[in-house]
Amino acid sequence: MIEDRLMTDPAELAAEIEELCDLGVDLADAGNLVKALEAYEAAWELLADPAHEQEGSAWILGNIGYAKFLQGHYLAGRDDLARALTLPGGGGNAFLHLRLGQCHFELGDLEPAAQHFRFAFAIEDEAVFVDEDPKYRALLDG
Repeated sequence: MIEDRLMTDPAELAAEIEELCDLGVDLADAGNLVKALEAYEAAWELLADPAHEQEGSAWILGNIGYAKFLQGHYLAGRDDLARALTLPGGGGNAFLHLRLGQCHFELGDLEPAAQHFRFAFAIEDEAVFVDEDPKYRALLDG
């Protein structure tokens, strides 16, 4: 597999990664979280080594963490989302902060949850909480 990746045109590889991520989004939207997670993990595997230094790695790992959150695997989701924040482009991403805050919230860790909700709010204001359970936004008011 590594040999195949070395021989693949970088543009083709990027297109394949994007296609897998788009598939993951479609599958997650359809409620097929297991298959969505498989698509995101396949995209992660296609990243050049070291994967954690590649552009787009935060987005892919963030989606892996979000899929785990949606499955109720809050601890695993928290770990992936926390790591995604350290990757290129991750620190200022409201989506990652929101999702990490949600994992903390569901684990009962309300102070770190509120901290990440504040970061997400600072980046995108109220828009970050649209379509989310109001309990998450209410933590900022409490």
